[in-house]
Amino acid sequence: MALDLHQLFRTNKKAFIWVAFFTLLYLVRKLFGLVFLTFILCYIFNNVVEFLERRIPARRRFHLVMVYFVFLAVLVGMLSIVMPRMAVETKIFLQQLPESLDTTHRWLDDMAARYVYLAPLFVGVKETLNVNKMLGIKTDALVSVAVIVVNQVTQYVTYFFLGTVFSFTILFDLPNLSARIQALRHTRMRDVYEETAESVAKFALVVGAAFQAQIFIAMLNTTLTALGLWMLNIKPVALLSIIVFFAGLIPVLGIFISSVPILLLAFNLQGWVLALKAAGMIAFVHAVEAYFLNPNIFSAVLKINPIITLIILYIGHTLFGLWGILLGVPVSVYIYRYILLAGSNADIPAEPGEGSEAPPRRA
Repeated sequence: MALDLHQLFRTNKKAFIWVAFFTLLYLVRKLFGLVFLTFILCYIFNNVVEFLERRIPARRRFHLVMVYFVFLAVLVGMLSIVMPRMAVETKIFLQQLPESLDTTHRWLDDMAARYVYLAPLFVGVKETLNVNKMLGIKTDALVSVAVIVVNQVTQYVTYFFLGTVFSFTILFDLPNLSARIQALRHTRMRDVYEETAESVAKFALVVGAAFQAQIFIAMLNTTLTALGLWMLNIKPVALLSIIVFFAGLIPVLGIFISSVPILLLAFNLQGWVLALKAAGMIAFVHAVEAYFLNPNIFSAVLKINPIITLIILYIGHTLFGLWGILLGVPVSVYIYRYILLAGSNADIPAEPGEGSEAPPRRA
């Protein structure tokens, strides 16, 4: 019996479409970082433009140009001030880190000798707190790593500006692009459009809403932490604040990642007195996050338990590394809501600060 390819495709249309979609994603995996950054910038700036459109009567493109102009002006100004300082502070930090770890190790050895019944605990902490396990490099290589880090930061800045240009280009012609995509339903791509359009749009909105909320929380955390570091005179303030910001993009787990270098440097400077003050400052900042920011921003978007978040992050990191950490939570929320619960009519995530009944965004 001859194989009828047309009938085979019609019977398994849905499977073929999704296999082709994920194959395409795999083929462009090396560009995924740029694509993801461009998407996040498009999502955030499109929301800003729509916010301005509702309050200031003017053409959409005028708002868009002004938003990007202000953003680039602020970004260039900050980079011109922060980048030279970052280069110096990174080198100082990588020189201070081994000294801070040595001071901590001596204290742990002393505590293990005093309290023999707790010695295994102190030994375990000591083995965990070493440069090789924390950064994956040997102590002797720290200074040379500083140069590499600065060079990589420069590359990432260039990468970021490229994503900014792409996002501006997309948003500048967004209404036309949206109309062209919707027109696919009247072409031979109708089956592909009807099968994937709604799912991809819902997934994009879940991821975009999650990252917009997390970026806003990370900015507020960074501001409060930088103020606390300045008041406690724990340096380098700029570098530690940037670590706090990027760690803040990781839900829950980022708290622990950003706290370790702050506590180590504080302990090395003035011992337990300053370390306890730093711990109190960190606890205050994250209490503000847990009891004020998360309930009103992040939890309002995803509504997910912190313990489940940690489990998702662990599995995501084990299976997919960095991308598993960044995308694990929103992907899991999407799978649970729109696939396992078959929530084809589920609400699209609301904007941070808005209720769940907010109207859908425009394309």
